[in-house]
Amino acid sequence: MDRVLTLIRTAEDFARRAHGDQKRKFTGEPYWHHLQEVARTLLQYSATPDVVAAGWLHDTIEDTDTSYKDLVLAFGPVVAGLVVEVTDVSRPDICNTPEGEGNRRLRKEIDRQFLAGASWRGQMIKCADMLSNTADIVANGGGFARIYVPEKKALILSLEKVRTASYPIWREAYDQVVRAEQRLACAA
Repeated sequence: MDRVLTLIRTAEDFARRAHGDQKRKFTGEPYWHHLQEVARTLLQYSATPDVVAAGWLHDTIEDTDTSYKDLVLAFGPVVAGLVVEVTDVSRPDICNTPEGEGNRRLRKEIDRQFLAGASWRGQMIKCADMLSNTADIVANGGGFARIYVPEKKALILSLEKVRTASYPIWREAYDQVVRAEQRLACAA
C-alpha cells in the first residue's frame, strides 16, 4: 500500500475508533457513514490526501475525547491543523444569556467568523461536511432544518477562499443550501 492510501486508511481507522458507537442524530445510522461521505466528496473534488484524511477526522476534536496533540502525534501538524480549522470554537456552555440559555445565533456567528479565516483547504472540508449534513437534516431533521439552513446560507457566503480556489465544491454546497431553502419555503 502506498503512503497516500496508508494515510487515508489510517485516518479512517482512527476516526472510526474515536467515534466508536456514535450515531447520526436524525437517522440513527453509524456516525462513520457521515465521515465516509465527507471523505468521498473530497476525493470527488480532487482534494489532496491530507485534506481527505482531515475529512475523515474533521469531527474528532469536537465530538470525541481526541485532542489536537493526539492528531499531531498520529498524523502530523498539517492534518491536525486542518481539523482544527473546521472545529467549532464556540461551545453550548459559553455565550449564554443571564438566564443560562445558550445563544445559538451568537455561537454560530463566532464559528462562522472563525471558518472565514480558515485556509481554502479547510473551507473545502467544511463544504463537504455541509453537503452531507444539509441533505441529512433537510430530509430527516424536521423543524430543526428551519434553523439549520439559514445558518448554512450565511456560512457558505462567508467561505470566500474555497469559492476562489475550488469553486466547484463551493458551488455544489451553495446550490444545495439554496435548494434546501426552496424546499422549506414550499413546505411552509
